[in-house]
Amino acid sequence: MNRLACALLPALLAVAPAGAQVHHRIYPAPTEPVTVDGLPDGVAIAAVQTADGLALKGLEIAPRDGKPTLLVFHGNGSSAMRSMRWFAPLVAKGYGLVAAEYREYSGNPGTADEAGLAADADAFYARARLLAGGGKLIVLGHSLGGGVAFGLAGRQHLDALVTIGAFTRLRAMVPKIMRAAVPNDYDNEAAIARLDEPLYIVHGTADDVVPWQQGEQLSKLADAAGKPGAAFVIMGAGHAPDPAVLAMIVETVAARIDSGGGMVGATLPQNVKLIPFGMPPSAP
Repeated sequence: MNRLACALLPALLAVAPAGAQVHHRIYPAPTEPVTVDGLPDGVAIAAVQTADGLALKGLEIAPRDGKPTLLVFHGNGSSAMRSMRWFAPLVAKGYGLVAAEYREYSGNPGTADEAGLAADADAFYARARLLAGGGKLIVLGHSLGGGVAFGLAGRQHLDALVTIGAFTRLRAMVPKIMRAAVPNDYDNEAAIARLDEPLYIVHGTADDVVPWQQGEQLSKLADAAGKPGAAFVIMGAGHAPDPAVLAMIVETVAARIDSGGGMVGATLPQNVKLIPFGMPPSAP
């Protein structure tokens, strides 16, 4: 779905024009406008207004039968439409979903950067809370979207935060000598200390974009800080885990929320290791 690490380094090694090249590598925004074509019945355009005055379009579908609502922040080369397709198995089970779309992406106005995506996240969070009504709201961030989601959790209270293939910080994705050239950082390590909601970290051991060790580092920090939650290590999975497997993980998270964070009987594939924080780490 995105190739953040592989794409970023060549831009930093390029001679000119460095600023524009780095921006494009971090935010390779698709230009296809947001549409509901080919998406599940009931999906609609989610229209929001950011605090700095941008009118953005994402996608949404309301929850059914008391199911939670998911707020999804996609990776740097993805889109709201791909998010809706990726989580279609949960939509089919009645989960609500707000697929956020960033400024500069998919026909939206504005220029993407860390501060701008934070404003976008706040706007889509407000929309997701409205759509969820009195139901639970689970925020999911994939890759770069994990940084957006961590930032949101520092400003808002979530029922749970789930990251998928998240890095420790964006500048850790390039050699030290190059890091000053990366304008945005998305420091997920520092964000963990500010969390006041359960954290669930999902990472595949065959991730060739963000090494699984970065997910392990985030898990260690959450564990050391006494945060509630768990890690889900998917053996052999890449940067974008299989939708059916991911759906089972999200359902496990929802069940843990309903049980007050206690242990629940998780129905997970054999290649998924659930490691609650507070237990000794287990290397893949």
